[in-house]
Amino acid sequence: MREAELVIDIGSRFTTVCSRGAGVIIREPSVVAISNRGGKMALLEAGRSAEKLSNVRQADFQILYPIKEGAIFHERAAALMYRYFIAKAVPYKIFRPKIKVIACVSCGLGNIEKRDVEKVLLKAGADEAVIIESPLAVFKGLGRRDSAFVIDIGASKSEIAICDKDGIIAGCSVDIGGDAVNQAIVDYVIDSRRCKIKMSSAEYVKKQIASLYENDRSPIVINTEPVHSSEKVSVRLVAGELKPPIAAVIDKIVEVAYNLTAQIPEAIASDICTNGITLCGGSAYLPGLAEYIDKKLDLPVRVPDMPENAAAVGALGFFSDRDALAGFLNVEKL
Repeated sequence: MREAELVIDIGSRFTTVCSRGAGVIIREPSVVAISNRGGKMALLEAGRSAEKLSNVRQADFQILYPIKEGAIFHERAAALMYRYFIAKAVPYKIFRPKIKVIACVSCGLGNIEKRDVEKVLLKAGADEAVIIESPLAVFKGLGRRDSAFVIDIGASKSEIAICDKDGIIAGCSVDIGGDAVNQAIVDYVIDSRRCKIKMSSAEYVKKQIASLYENDRSPIVINTEPVHSSEKVSVRLVAGELKPPIAAVIDKIVEVAYNLTAQIPEAIASDICTNGITLCGGSAYLPGLAEYIDKKLDLPVRVPDMPENAAAVGALGFFSDRDALAGFLNVEKL
């Protein structure tokens, strides 16, 4: 029987699926549209197709986000969603292959939450599911033998960890990410313009002009709604004025990273000073972010190719190096 080897990055906002030999094959929103007919939950759509239905007002289906802060929030909906993604990643006509999955999760998850992820993936059709913390997957992808300082800024959480060949030396997960930047933009527009915008509009503003460079004057005009009126008005924003509220969010992540440096063993301190910080996650695309963190922590900051997929792509290396995976999981053999 042939085998399919997949990596699934368990994200609150996005699910990334990689296949050994093919790389990234799926990156879609972690959302499902479900129906409850006859008391039985059934999947209507998942990923992008489900997201398109989120603005449709009907009573015969429900939109669910089954992953919250990196953990399983709705078990049945999560199983349906991952079954959909696995089937999309491993299509077959007659003979079903044996499906092996490595799942990347937040380093802040406890053992019970990790077992929940494993259980859901097995229900979703995986024959084997192994759970690994995301910073270790990023570390594996770097191909280093010494050590690495990883900052992975996701949508709802950031993973901050110092890793070496033996595992995570020091690390934590904080509830601050790209969504917090969006909220800061929403709050700024309310405070400065007395107008309301949706989080989706804040995401658009962030992608178009948000920057941590000094004196960035890139402009944008967006439609808003005054606080005390339902009449739509246009508001002009400039990148430079958004820097302080965005920097306030990033400073919280930097503060955690700075505190973590106190836990760096002297034996690897020189490695960290040389290798610097690996910055990944979707927020790594924020212009000026790498330079901002570099200046704050006085460590070189490097952004890998496709930083949003760094954990998923890195974890693929474990399929050809099961001993390294077993070592990180503290088991004899996999």
